[in-house]
Amino acid sequence: MMKTNLTFKEYLQTKEALREAVQEIPHQTKEYLVTKYCKLVVGESKDDKEQVSLKPNNKISVEWLYEDIDAPTIVNITFEGVCPDVDSENHSTYWQSYKLQRWLLRNTEHQ
Repeated sequence: MMKTNLTFKEYLQTKEALREAVQEIPHQTKEYLVTKYCKLVVGESKDDKEQVSLKPNNKISVEWLYEDIDAPTIVNITFEGVCPDVDSENHSTYWQSYKLQRWLLRNTEHQ
């Protein structure tokens, strides 16, 4: 089991190790488990958007490009457990990365 109480020095060391790992591997796919009923907006622009209705235990995979460590770029979004039409497609979003990250923090848990 992972220790949850870190000293400030341990926190800084962990953060620096993560930054170094991200520089070595700029593309990362992270999976998230939806924790409540919600909707996520996908599409290339505001004019060409659709809402994906999600429910608890649906999975979202987001491929991030870390050219800037503090502001990753969203490359691709995929879903699992929503419906065959949605699950089989790769999605994009016009949202800024910070907006998607906030949405993910409120509606999912990282796996």
